[in-house]
Amino acid sequence: MHPGVRYELQELEKLISSGDQTIRDEKHRNSLKDAIKQEVERIKQTFIHEVFTFEDERHLERYIQYHQRALIQLMDKAALFINSDNPVDRNRKQFYELFYTGLEELLLFVERHFTKYFDQDAKAPEGYIDIARKDARTNIRKLQKALAAKETDQRLVNLLLHILKKIFDSKPDLGITYRKVMYAKEVQKELFRLIERESEIQDWDDELRQVMYYLNYNSVKVLTYHAHYISSLLDQSETRAEKIEKLSFVLKKINQSQVKPGIRYNQNGSPLKDQLNIYIMEEIDYQERLQQSGNGSTDRASESFLSGFKLKFQASVSQLAYLLRIFMETKFILNNNLTHILHFLVKYVITKRSETISYGSFRSKFYSVETGTKESVRNMLSAMISYIDKN
Repeated sequence: MHPGVRYELQELEKLISSGDQTIRDEKHRNSLKDAIKQEVERIKQTFIHEVFTFEDERHLERYIQYHQRALIQLMDKAALFINSDNPVDRNRKQFYELFYTGLEELLLFVERHFTKYFDQDAKAPEGYIDIARKDARTNIRKLQKALAAKETDQRLVNLLLHILKKIFDSKPDLGITYRKVMYAKEVQKELFRLIERESEIQDWDDELRQVMYYLNYNSVKVLTYHAHYISSLLDQSETRAEKIEKLSFVLKKINQSQVKPGIRYNQNGSPLKDQLNIYIMEEIDYQERLQQSGNGSTDRASESFLSGFKLKFQASVSQLAYLLRIFMETKFILNNNLTHILHFLVKYVITKRSETISYGSFRSKFYSVETGTKESVRNMLSAMISYIDKN
């Protein structure tokens, strides 16, 4: 018994330890059931009354958590007899089942009415964990099948289902906490909710990452996944500017994602958003430093070698802009950053009518194409085809 804390479960413990711990007949069963029910109701009323007598909130928290742990210990003791294969214990099964129901009702009452003081990091009752194990076992199979059909990144699926597998593979002596069970339930709920919205979803991998952000899945494994994911995005970029642009876009998506209040996978770790922000900002800083140092030497070399040189086209600015659009949309030009391409052409290209090309005018003509421009470009391309045919 905790010193200085009044213990309210003494009478209930006396009932559990009294008698021969077997149900003799239906009359005995009903009598015991009524006694347990009366004592459970008395304890509930006592809890409510005691709350108003505590002036110090720390004492109230200690009082609630002390009874929470005691109830869990009694439930685990009763569960041993209920789940036992021993013939002797089997005779006591009905006896302990009655008490387990009363103890479970009391614990649920404490959890619901004293949520602020309920210790989420305390070991959960084995019966509670066993239900979670059965749910996890069933749902892992369902989720694996559903997500495999969507051709999702297996690394993302494994990361999210890893939480359920930890519950499923857990042993009784590992002490699975309420918080871990609750987190596993949240993961299952969000993944099933995602599958229900399948008709709306275009990018399943992005949606799975959003689940990680929403549930604040601040695991080292998640950070490692993002490091590989970001590296793959950078490998697809041709220039430093493109790398910085992609990093900035990923950072924007992460910062704009919603986070469920009061939840995180690792209570001692920093929020996932904070970890990813630090990682991506450091990568952006690194790429910007490389870009600045590279620009200095590259610009000096190109200026000395290409000083004053510009590529002259017979085409007009409108025709050149439309040709560029055709080349990009048919993937003849593989660069996909229009801003970089336009800045390059403005710097190194002139037309038959213009010695300087305005970036704004070039961009405007790229998006807004007149019928006459289309026809003239068609004629230019036809002339090229005729030349090829003749030679």
